[in-house]
Amino acid sequence: MVNIVINAAHTSFSPGCVWGERNEHSDVLRFARFLSFELERDPDINCIYHTGDCKSGYSDDDVVLILHRDSNNKNCNSCGASITVQKNASADIQYEAYRLLGSLGGDRGFRFKGVHTNTDKSPFKKMENTGTAHTFLIKLGFIDSWTDNRIFDDNFEFLAERLASELKEIFKGGTNEAYTAV
Repeated sequence: MVNIVINAAHTSFSPGCVWGERNEHSDVLRFARFLSFELERDPDINCIYHTGDCKSGYSDDDVVLILHRDSNNKNCNSCGASITVQKNASADIQYEAYRLLGSLGGDRGFRFKGVHTNTDKSPFKKMENTGTAHTFLIKLGFIDSWTDNRIFDDNFEFLAERLASELKEIFKGGTNEAYTAV
C-alpha cells in the first residue's frame, strides 16, 4: 500500500495568490480532488487529503504532494510549471521530480520551469517537516498568466490523470517512462 498525501495549499480563509475573481486555493482544491479521485481508482493507493499547512510525521514510504500556483508573472518567459524538492534530495528523488514534471507538460500541458531545491523561504521551509524525502511542491503554472490559466482550465483533468499515472508508475515500481522527455 502506498500512501500519497495531497496537500491543497491554503484555505478559504487564506486563499493564497489572487488574480481578479480567481484564487489559488480554489484552483488547487479542484485539481487535488480530481487527482485523488484518479489515484484512488487503484486499490493499492491510499490518499490522505488535506488543506492548509502541510502536516508532519509521515514515513519515508509515504509521498507528499504540496500543490500551489505561482504569481507575480512579470514576463511571459517565466510562465509554466515547476517542482521543488528538499535541499538534500537524492539524485533518485530529483529524477522522480523530473518524471512528475514531465507528466504536466507536453502538447496540452505547461511549459517546464524545472526542478528546484527548496530554500528557507515559505512555503519551501515547510517541506522539511513532512518526515519523508518524497516531498514534492508542485507549482501548477502562474495564476496571473492568461496562458497558464487557459492550460489549467482546459486541461486540468487530463493533467491530473497523467500526474496520477506517473505517480503510480514511480511509486508502485512500474516502468512507464512516457513523460520523461523533460
